[in-house]
Amino acid sequence: MAEPEVEAAWRAELKRISEKQQPSDTLGSGSTSNKLVPLHWLGDEVEARRLRQEHAYHYLRWTFIAAIGAVIAILIAEGLTLLH
Repeated sequence: MAEPEVEAAWRAELKRISEKQQPSDTLGSGSTSNKLVPLHWLGDEVEARRLRQEHAYHYLRWTFIAAIGAVIAILIAEGLTLLH
């Protein structure tokens, strides 16, 4: 495992790299051991982003279902009001 200073330097460098940049662009130069470290950290960033998107998708889906349910409940209530 690398020293904390080296890890901190790599993390700072990776944060400066645009999220749109491909991992192969990031790994264009350097030794083989230096190529593997950013790929691992970049994979962690991608996994974290994927999990955030997945949570947002589920939240939006359940919000949409709740809104449709509320509309149906309102329509039923209005229909019952008109019957009396």
